[in-house]
Amino acid sequence: MSEQLKTEQTNESSAWDMQEPRFPEDPNQYTEQELQADPAKRYHVDPKDFPIFSKQAEMGSRWGDKAKTLPLDETMGRFVKSTADCIAVIAGEDEGFRSTEKLPAADHVIYLDKSARPVSWLNNVFWDSFTDKPRPKHSYLAIDRMEWFARTDTPVDATGYIKDSDGKSSHVARFEDFLRENVSDEDIARVRALYIPGGIEDEDVEKIMSTPTGLEGKNITIIDEVGRSGSTLNIAKYLVSRAIPEAASVNGYTYWNAGVQIGPDGQQQMRGVPVWYDASSHVGRGIGDVNEQFFAERYEKHPTPKTRAQKFGSIVLGEFINLAEEPGQRSRELAKEIKTMRKEWDAGHIMMPMPEHYDTDKWSERLEEQGIVFMRQQPNMPKNAYVKVQADIQSREPVKPYQQ
Repeated sequence: MSEQLKTEQTNESSAWDMQEPRFPEDPNQYTEQELQADPAKRYHVDPKDFPIFSKQAEMGSRWGDKAKTLPLDETMGRFVKSTADCIAVIAGEDEGFRSTEKLPAADHVIYLDKSARPVSWLNNVFWDSFTDKPRPKHSYLAIDRMEWFARTDTPVDATGYIKDSDGKSSHVARFEDFLRENVSDEDIARVRALYIPGGIEDEDVEKIMSTPTGLEGKNITIIDEVGRSGSTLNIAKYLVSRAIPEAASVNGYTYWNAGVQIGPDGQQQMRGVPVWYDASSHVGRGIGDVNEQFFAERYEKHPTPKTRAQKFGSIVLGEFINLAEEPGQRSRELAKEIKTMRKEWDAGHIMMPMPEHYDTDKWSERLEEQGIVFMRQQPNMPKNAYVKVQADIQSREPVKPYQQ
């Protein structure tokens, strides 16, 4: 068969492969030539595939601005960017221009339950998209700042503000306010017990603290999903550093840039959190709340060194839940949407905004291959200018109004 005939058949096949659009903006209805000429048409996903992510919302930058749902295609880009940045940090490949400290590649990653568990799903699904390094082992610890402020009698009110000597709220509680001296040796041993291979035979604190964990000389990175004052992440770093002092380093990283609104009296509140975050419910993150009784009963039914370690360390473990019985099976649905997000990324239907830690050369090369050009903002910019395409994505209508 001649090369000319092969080319003609390939072109004919490509034309027949054009599908009826699944939704009005479906990129598959356009030829590659059309997408190169107008790349904004490339960056669309089907809202029906993302009923959870389509609800991602954020408040404005000014105090009192109400929350508004983001355009779904913008949301897709934000999550891919946050995931690429997180993977780059974990892999020790932080190339970002905004980095203040490059962390060593993690030998072990600890995700903070409940809300960083979906971050682990995103990192696992996208790992080989952004690095060639092997994915390190990971675990989960349920460390909540409010629970540890209470556990150490740190004077914090229900809104997370420190109380002064007159009982009035003064400022958002920070790690510096955390009464570390009130953390008991036993509580530190409870954390360490969870990292002893095979579990524990008894609950002797000195014995637990002298038993190897396998993390000696290793770099540990703790991931929190979102930060306000940084107190949760710093408390977690403190507890793990004391529990595993033989580690080479214990580092921390926050996945989502929430932004902050500052009120006229200095009040602070986050502008937005990942769509799966809900402080009033455990549903949708694949794990329950801290429940010491659950692990005590589990040990009684199945007495092994492993379940004994879980019972002893249950102050930092979320209750295991049956995902099949979760209302709406929301965790499974979220995991499904994350896998679909990866497929849409591979298909070139998601545009990542400029990363902060992921390699910007790799980022720009991908966009250039998709027809994007980089230039300073100026009048009469072409359709394929990066800032023009980004503005198009951000101006799109959300799937439906945000419900408070």
